[in-house]
Amino acid sequence: MRARSWPVVTVCLVATGGFCVLVQGPLWKQDSALAALNLTCSLVFVFTGLMLRREPGQNGVAWALVLAGVFRSVDFIDAWNGPWPWYGLVFGGVDRLFGAYALLRYPNYSLFRYQRIYLMTLTVWMLLGRVLISITSTAQWNGGSASWWWPDLFPDQHLNDLLNYVVNAGEGLLGAALLVLLVMRLRQARSLDRIVIAPIILAGVAAVIAASVSALNQMLVSLSATPNGAYFVESAVDLAVPLAFGVAVIQRVLLVRNLTALTARISAAADVSSVRYALQATLHDPTLEVVELSALSPPSPEMHPGDRLVEVIRTEAGTPIAVIIADPALERYRGLFDAAVRTSELALRHAQLQAQAAREKLEQVRASRARIIEAGVAERRRIERDLHDGVQQHLLGLAASLTAAMTRTADPEATEAFRQAREGLREILAELRDLAHGIHPAVLSQAGLVAALEEVVERLPLPVRVTAPASLAGTGRCGAAAEATAYYVTCEALTNVVKHAKADSVTVTISVDESNLAIEIADNGIGGVISAGQGLSNIMDRVSALDGEVTIDSPPGKGTRLAVRIPCG
Repeated sequence: MRARSWPVVTVCLVATGGFCVLVQGPLWKQDSALAALNLTCSLVFVFTGLMLRREPGQNGVAWALVLAGVFRSVDFIDAWNGPWPWYGLVFGGVDRLFGAYALLRYPNYSLFRYQRIYLMTLTVWMLLGRVLISITSTAQWNGGSASWWWPDLFPDQHLNDLLNYVVNAGEGLLGAALLVLLVMRLRQARSLDRIVIAPIILAGVAAVIAASVSALNQMLVSLSATPNGAYFVESAVDLAVPLAFGVAVIQRVLLVRNLTALTARISAAADVSSVRYALQATLHDPTLEVVELSALSPPSPEMHPGDRLVEVIRTEAGTPIAVIIADPALERYRGLFDAAVRTSELALRHAQLQAQAAREKLEQVRASRARIIEAGVAERRRIERDLHDGVQQHLLGLAASLTAAMTRTADPEATEAFRQAREGLREILAELRDLAHGIHPAVLSQAGLVAALEEVVERLPLPVRVTAPASLAGTGRCGAAAEATAYYVTCEALTNVVKHAKADSVTVTISVDESNLAIEIADNGIGGVISAGQGLSNIMDRVSALDGEVTIDSPPGKGTRLAVRIPCG
C-alpha cells in the first residue's frame, strides 16, 4: 500500500472503531470480552478490505470485506432497546452475505452465474424468512420486554414456530451449499489461484461451520438467554477470514519477489527449455509452454487455443522470438506475469544473440572445412595429372627409346640389358599408375562415381554388385568433393569387408536426390562390427568433414549394413 494512503486508512479505521464501539453499547457491560473481540474482528475486516482496493479487479471484494466488518458489529445492536432488537432479528446476518460474496469471488473479476444465483437465493431466503418470523411473533416471544419496538402484525405462535424451523433449516441447507461451493472452488483452482485462495477457503469453511454451530446452539437455548459463549467462538473463527485474505495479499507480494529466483534460474542456462521450466516454477503453472518462433513469423493461431493466456516475445526490432502460452488464471496476476515475461524476454534475446553468433561461427567452420576438402581434391587431381602427363609420359618415352635401341643392336648382352631395363620401366609405370589411381582416379573425374567404383570392384576377390540411378552416369550430379568422399568411403568399406567380414557377396546401392548423395554397402558376412575400429573411424571422419551422416547396423552373424549420407556440394 502506498504511503499516501495510510492517512485515509487510519481515518477509516478510527471511524469504524468508534461506530462499532457505539453500536455494541450495552454489550461492553454485559460481556466486554465478546465486545472487544467483535471490535477487533470488524477492524481487521475493514483493514483487509482497504488493502485489497489496490488489487486490479478486486474493488467489489474490498467493499464486501469492509461492509462485512461493519455489519459484524452491527449484529449486536440488539443490546439496545427500541427498534434495534427487531433490526437484529431481520438484518443480523447481513455480514454473512457480504462475507460469502468475498469468499466466492476472490480473486476472480466477477462471479459465475451459479454463484450469483446462490447469493440471490441466500439473500432472499434470509431477509424474507426473518421478516415473516418478525411479523408473526411478538417481542415477548423473542425474549424481549415491553421497551422493545415490534411490528406485531400477525402474531401466531404455531405459525411462528413453523417459520422458525423452516427458515433455520433453509439457512442450514444454504450454509451446507456454501461449503460445497467453497470446496469446489479449491478443487477447480489451478496454478497461482490454488496457492492464493487455499487459506481463504479453509477459513471460510471454518467460519461457515462455526456459524452453523452458533445458530444451532441459539435454537436449543431459551429465548431469554443469550449464548454469548457461542458468539465468542464464532467471532474468533470469523477473525480467520480477513486474516486469510491478508495472507493472500502478502502471498501475491511475495510471488513478485520470486522474480529474483527466476532471474537466477534463467541466467544459469538461457535457452527455451530452461526459460520454460523457470517460468513454470515461478508462476506455478505446469501447463505453461514456451514455443520458439524461428520458423514462424508471426505466430499462427493454431499454436494455441483461444482460452489460453498468450504473450509474444520479440527482439528489439520487433521480430518474434518465442510465444509464451499459459493458464488464463494468470491474467489475474498480470503484474507478476508481465514481469516474468520481461525477464524471460531479456534472457531469450541474449540466448538468440549467442545462438546466432554460434551459428555464424559454425557456418564459417563448415565453409572453411569445405574449402579445405575441395582444395585437397583439387590438389589430388593436379598431382594425378602431373604424374600422368609428366612422369608417366617421360617413362613411356624412355621405354620406347629402349625398344628402338634393342632393334638397332646385334649384341646379345646389350639386347638383354635393354630388355631388363624396359621390364623395370613397365613395373615402375604400373606402380606409378596405382599410385596415381590411389591419389585420385582419373576415371572418377572423367566418367563419374559409378564408373570409378565399377573399376574398383573388378579387382576385388569377391562378387560386388553396384546399383545406381542412370542420372549418376557421366560426371554425376554431385560436387567433386562429395563424389571423391563417396568414392574413398566406399573403397575403405569394401576393403574392410574383404579383410574382416568373411562375406560371400556385397551390394553397393547408390541413390541421389536434390541435396544428398546416399550410399549403402551391405554384406552377408559375420557382422558384429565395432564402430570404434580404425577403418570405420576413417569413414566417419571423411563423412563428418562434409557434414554428412554414417549409420552402422551389424548384428552378430547377420552381416553388416553401412549407410552413408553426404550432402551434395
